[in-house]
Amino acid sequence: MCRRANTTWWFSSNGSGRFDLEPPEGTCYLASDGFAALREASRGGPVTPEWVRHRELRIVAPPDPEARLAATTRARAALFGVTTELVTIIPYALARRWATAFRRSGFDGIRHQTRHDPRARPSGVSLFGAAGDPGWPSGSRQEITGRLLSRAGIAVLEVPAASAVTVVD
Repeated sequence: MCRRANTTWWFSSNGSGRFDLEPPEGTCYLASDGFAALREASRGGPVTPEWVRHRELRIVAPPDPEARLAATTRARAALFGVTTELVTIIPYALARRWATAFRRSGFDGIRHQTRHDPRARPSGVSLFGAAGDPGWPSGSRQEITGRLLSRAGIAVLEVPAASAVTVVD
């Protein structure tokens, strides 16, 4: 899931993402399907019509099918102290330390659950690489339909007029 104006592949290193690595490296966040992508990008919703207009799903193939991913949803991960807290904890400092440790251990990324996807299964992949845009093919573009939003439980709502809102201190 991307903003229409952005590239598909972006390796973030600005600290805004859960598993962002420090520059000069970064992390690219991918979802296994449209449901997971929408849930993560919207943080479970609701969203505005403008939010939907400015985004699209992009379907891509892994750049390296042989990438070595830390499988954080496997029973063996518990032997290293991994819990689902890894994908739910805020702020992200602890998750970033895990990402750094995985990278130092030779992993190319992490296979993990996503915070806003209630399906208890790995629906996210966070790949490690050089920070920024590697210039890889953007993949095929898919519009975000009302059906997909509905299936993901994402409501699309207009922003209420200021006169319709009561501010409570």
